[in-house]
Amino acid sequence: MTYESPVDLAKELPVTLLWDRILMLSIVGVVDSMRSQAIMTAMLTKIEETEARIIILDILGVEVVDTAVANHLIKITQACRLMGCTCIVSGISPAIAQTLVQLGIPLSDVVTRVTIRDALIHAFQVLGLEIKPIALGAPVVQPLRK
Repeated sequence: MTYESPVDLAKELPVTLLWDRILMLSIVGVVDSMRSQAIMTAMLTKIEETEARIIILDILGVEVVDTAVANHLIKITQACRLMGCTCIVSGISPAIAQTLVQLGIPLSDVVTRVTIRDALIHAFQVLGLEIKPIALGAPVVQPLRK
C-alpha cells in the first residue's frame, strides 16, 4: 500500500494502550524519514488522546539502525517528552547497540530497556505501581507503598 503522507501512514500504526497511562508501539522493518514522521505523529496523537505518561517504543523488529534512524528515534523521544510523556525504547539488540556506539550516537537522554517486559516494569515503577501476586496466583498491579 502506498501512502501520500506521514499522516496517512500514521493512521495505520497500532499504538496500543497497555495499561492506564502506558502506551506501546512495536516497529518492524525499515525506518525511513517518512515512516519516522508517521511514527512520531501516531505516538503524539495517541499520547494526547489518552493522556499517557509512558510510551514504550519497541524496535526489536527494526532491521537496520544507522545515523538517520538513530536521530529519528532521538527526535521522537524529545517530542514525547515535550508532551509530558516518557518514551522508553526497548528491543535494542546487541548488534544495534554496537552500531549505535560505533556511530557515536549520543543516547544519554534516551531511556532504554532490553525487552518489552523490562520496559513495562520500568513504566510501572515510574508511575508508582508494582505487580504483586494475589491468592489465586494472578498478578495485580497496586500503588507502591512508601
